[in-house]
Amino acid sequence: MSTPTPTGQPTPGFVPPSGQPGSQPNSQQSSQQGPPNHGYAAPAGQVPQQPRTPVPQSAQTPGYGPPADYSSAPPQGFPAPQPGSAVPAAGYPAPAPAPAPPNPYAGPPAQPQPQPYGFPAPQPGFPAPQPGPGFPAPNQGFGPPSPVPSQNPHQNPHQNLGPNPFPNAKASFGAALHSEWTKIRSVRSTFWTLLVTMAITIGLGALFAFGAVQHISPGDRVDGDWPAHAMSGLFLGQLVIVVFGAMAITAEYSTGMIRTSLTSQPRRATLFWAKTLIVTLVSLAVGLICSFSSFVIASAIYSGHDIHMSLSDGDTLRAVYGGGLYLAVSALLAFGLGAVLRHTAGAITTAVGLLFVLWILVAFLPSSWRTDIAKWVPFNAGMQIITTQPTDDMLAPWTGFAVFAGYAVAAIVLGAIVMRNKDA
Repeated sequence: MSTPTPTGQPTPGFVPPSGQPGSQPNSQQSSQQGPPNHGYAAPAGQVPQQPRTPVPQSAQTPGYGPPADYSSAPPQGFPAPQPGSAVPAAGYPAPAPAPAPPNPYAGPPAQPQPQPYGFPAPQPGFPAPQPGPGFPAPNQGFGPPSPVPSQNPHQNPHQNLGPNPFPNAKASFGAALHSEWTKIRSVRSTFWTLLVTMAITIGLGALFAFGAVQHISPGDRVDGDWPAHAMSGLFLGQLVIVVFGAMAITAEYSTGMIRTSLTSQPRRATLFWAKTLIVTLVSLAVGLICSFSSFVIASAIYSGHDIHMSLSDGDTLRAVYGGGLYLAVSALLAFGLGAVLRHTAGAITTAVGLLFVLWILVAFLPSSWRTDIAKWVPFNAGMQIITTQPTDDMLAPWTGFAVFAGYAVAAIVLGAIVMRNKDA
């Protein structure tokens, strides 16, 4: 039964179950109730009746519709239907055609050819990609060339790569020597460094020789160490030749070209000793030019003051070519330090400190210490090779030069170990 209201009337908008009193409201009540079930909840356990909205005949469900008329022209993007085929509904693509039956007379399908590096495989119906302006053609700068397909199915396709453009190229010691010589003579800094070395060594040798003959006594003409005065330009020339020795190897580390050198010559020991030999020959040639030129100029200056000097006089020849040896060993010392440090400024600073600064610092030591230490300083030991009148507190000429060369050998061996065991 319906719940009576205070006035005795049933709840507006409520439809009682069928067969119960009040299920058929009169027309007066219906006009006062408004639309059925509007704004009122149904009792528990009973689902309210929802009104149905009639669907107009003109509205169509999305994706469906009447068959389209393709008699005049097919829609854009679809082929014309064949006789007897189903017509696709509006909004749906045409069905894919059935695959063609296999041809029993056709050969095996073509195998895809390997594509060059950097270019994707062309898709069916599209042309192969072409390089644009400013870009290399396929197989140029994008990796190794694609193998030429062989007619023999059992042959390795990578065996037919065409003729070798460098049939005589070998990673030998001779090839490494040629490569290092090309580097040395093609770098502009090498030319200017060696030119400054010769200018300073020869120019200062001439100045020292000229100053030595300005105030001399009769006894000095006979007992003076005139070849050593002629070689005095080595005092500052050594500071320039160490720049050449250090940059011969540190320049490649600073620019990263050492990786290219190791790629072309994977044997590091071969590359290192080739560099060492080239630096030795170049620095020795420059040193001999400096020492003999200084001797010739100094001899001309001495002859004007009644001082005669010849290469056949005692140890004069040894002093002259000893000057070239001293410059060569100085360059090798810097080369070895450059191989250890791999830094241009660090190698040059260390070499200058050993050859020049250490010699100055030893002079400030007490006399008892200075006598025992000074003879082992690299500069004092090496410069004994250019003297014709050795002193008692210094080593003999060849002994002192051997000590000086020992410093260079130790630096080179240490540099070879570092280069062999340390990444570039």
